[in-house]
Amino acid sequence: MAMTYVYDGPGVTRKDTIRYLLQDTDPDGAGEWLLSDEEISWHITEWGDIWHSDQMIASFAAETIAARYAREASYSADGVSISLGPVGDQYRALAASLRERHKMHNVGGFPDMGGLSPNEPLEPNTKPFAFGKGIHDFVEAGQQEFGGIYPPDQEVGNWKVPDYERVVEP
Repeated sequence: MAMTYVYDGPGVTRKDTIRYLLQDTDPDGAGEWLLSDEEISWHITEWGDIWHSDQMIASFAAETIAARYAREASYSADGVSISLGPVGDQYRALAASLRERHKMHNVGGFPDMGGLSPNEPLEPNTKPFAFGKGIHDFVEAGQQEFGGIYPPDQEVGNWKVPDYERVVEP
């Protein structure tokens, strides 16, 4: 199977966006691609349903590129030395940068806990919530809430709960 290498621009396809984030765009037309279309598509298939983020998928692809450069050796001859190890370090740094971009992209929202927001109305025909109800059903567990509120007719230890500390809910 022949590997394919196509780039049309960021935002055209998900593959092109990831290729853009990696800067694997071959602007000079030299045919120096780092990942094939099939390899990027594999990353999208592998991680797309989990992360739903092009930045995260591109960070995993950058780690793949860094792993390729990890096997490269340094060469030195006649006063000229070539070391490709730092290129792998640069792609690992790119992967970390893309993860930070993903985090920044998610800043600003708030978690929707469903029914716990202070200004969120109740569903129709729903009674108001009573979060303190039943909090002291297991008296031997000790005081569960500060404020001296106990269920009616409940003995705590060897002493009786005073009347002013009893709360009777309708």
